[in-house]
Amino acid sequence: MEVRGLRKQFGTCFDRPALSRVEGLSMNGLTLNSYPFGLSLSKASESITKNLTRGTVLCVATLISLIALAPARLHAQEEKLLDDLNQLPEAERQSRLIAGARKEGAVTWYVAMNRPYAQDLINAFQADYPYIKVNSLTGSGGSLLNRALTESRARSYQFDVFNTRSMTVSTLRKAGAIMRYRSPLRANLRDGFADKEGYLNGIFATPLVLLFNTKMISRKEAPSAIEDLLQPKWAGKMAIDDESYDWLAALIDYYGEAKGLELATKLGQQKLQVRRGPSLIAQLVAAGEFAVQIDSHHQEAVNKKKAGAPIDYHFPQPFVPAKSLIPIYMSSHPPHPHAAALLADFLMGRKGQEIMQGHGRWVGHKNIATKGPDDVGERKVMIPSAEKWGDRYNELIGWYNKLLLRQGG
Repeated sequence: MEVRGLRKQFGTCFDRPALSRVEGLSMNGLTLNSYPFGLSLSKASESITKNLTRGTVLCVATLISLIALAPARLHAQEEKLLDDLNQLPEAERQSRLIAGARKEGAVTWYVAMNRPYAQDLINAFQADYPYIKVNSLTGSGGSLLNRALTESRARSYQFDVFNTRSMTVSTLRKAGAIMRYRSPLRANLRDGFADKEGYLNGIFATPLVLLFNTKMISRKEAPSAIEDLLQPKWAGKMAIDDESYDWLAALIDYYGEAKGLELATKLGQQKLQVRRGPSLIAQLVAAGEFAVQIDSHHQEAVNKKKAGAPIDYHFPQPFVPAKSLIPIYMSSHPPHPHAAALLADFLMGRKGQEIMQGHGRWVGHKNIATKGPDDVGERKVMIPSAEKWGDRYNELIGWYNKLLLRQGG
């Protein structure tokens, strides 16, 4: 948004000395001419108001409103750029993305993922696109979410793509930090891995299984269904993570709110052993501290079993709960939109998905499966609804603490 560009329309609103003073404003080295990337509205408004001649209030209001709308317009332009490319035939689309990415030369990925796993993906991507440097920032989902929101508020847009839990989609949308990315590769994703609008493009999710110690109970005796957990013989012998909110969300999504909360209430009366961290709980089950873990991460169970630990697991019936989806979000103002699209496509595409599968992930690509007893197969997997729980997450936490952890009466 340039003040100079508005001279013809609003030139009478300012005297020449005042206009030059307004145009000279800067913040962090960025002038009003590049407003959406640095200058705050309050500072722009204050300076412009001080330098106005009388009788120009309407002009000022119009100018400030145009400045305020600039980021939204830029957001719409970038979304349209990629939407237009996504309508092209596959070969032409790829050619145009590559041409743009060559000029951009880099892409920034905020990575909420184990660093060695992320590096495997980065190495493979850069092998395919050696002219694109991946600048990655790894951290916890919460810390990276706060960073993305802070940058959005400051209109200092640094990242291109960002992966974290899908429950954050409502927060990021309301903040204007992400935009829709309707890649044609969405057609290859499993049910539940993509939303209708295009904000969520899932790369993997984590099924939650019933882990048990094989020295304490046999496979036949171990609980294999959600309602088996309510049997009196399991009271005091089952462990659960103190923040397994997605497990409860999946329960409610499958059974409906009334029955789901009823089951959670009854399960909470089973004297659950509560600990922090699913990996720690799995270790304690293997050590014989508890007989059963009701929310074990599938890949953790598989890896421990292969390593020879005295554990086994069941996929629960009639559905398999899952931790919330991990999507790849597209920044609302990606500094490198073409390279960002190529990286997002790589993470959704077969090559990236096969790498993640090799890490033990249950990936989004519907044509990739782990064959054998550890494959989820055609089982019903409940991925908590991001649209539903994004705005009700505090309510979900309250139910979890009250019903399952028996806190607060």
